[in-house]
Amino acid sequence: MPVVYLIRHGQASFGAENYDALSDLGWEQSRVLGRHLREQSLGAPRVLCGAMQRHRETAEAALEALALPREWHTDPGFNEYDHQSLMRVHWPESQDRAALARWMGEQAQPRRAFQARFEEALRRWQRGEDDYPETWAAFRERVLASLYSLANGLEKGDSALVFTSGGAISVAIQHLLGLDDEALITFNRGLINTSVTRLLVNTGRLRLATLNEHLHLSGDLLTYR
Repeated sequence: MPVVYLIRHGQASFGAENYDALSDLGWEQSRVLGRHLREQSLGAPRVLCGAMQRHRETAEAALEALALPREWHTDPGFNEYDHQSLMRVHWPESQDRAALARWMGEQAQPRRAFQARFEEALRRWQRGEDDYPETWAAFRERVLASLYSLANGLEKGDSALVFTSGGAISVAIQHLLGLDDEALITFNRGLINTSVTRLLVNTGRLRLATLNEHLHLSGDLLTYR
C-alpha cells in the first residue's frame, strides 16, 4: 500500500528579518530526520516540496542525510497560508518589527502571547470577515487538490515524502478526520518541527495512519515554532 509522509519543515527563523530561512537548529532537526528515515522502508521515494525556502532547506538537509539525490518536484499547492497577510489585517502594528519587539518585551510569556494573537487572526480569516489574498476555503482546496493528485499517481509499494508546513498538514488531518475548522488551530499548535504524519493510500483514498511522529527528536531539538 502506498504511503505518503507529510513532513513539517524544521524550525524557521522566528523574529529574524527572513522568517522563511531555517535556523541553525532547524537544519540540525532536518538532518536528524533524514538519519531517522533511513530506518524506514522508503525504497526510491517520490519527493515533493512546497515552494517556500523552509520547505526546500528541510528537504535538502534530510535528503542529504538519507543519501538520496537532493532533487524534488516543487508543488506550491503544499505552501503554507500567508501568515503575514493575516496578521496585517488583524493586527497592523505587528508589521512594525520595532513595535512588535517592544510589545513582546512587555509580555510575561511573549511566545504564548503572540500565539494567542496569531490564533485570533486565524479565526478571523476562517470566518471570512475581511479581504485576503487567499481565502480559507481556497487554501483548503489547493492543499487537498495537491494531496489527492499525488495520491492518485502512486502505485503499490510507492512512497512519497512531502516537505510542507503545519497549516497544510493540519488541513489534511482535519479533512480525513471530518473535523470542524477549529481543528486547523488545534493541530497546527501542536505539530512539531520535522514531525512526520503518515497517510496510507488505497486506490486514491487516503487514511491517516500516524500523526505528528517525532521520536527522532529529544531535548532542545524538540520545537513547535
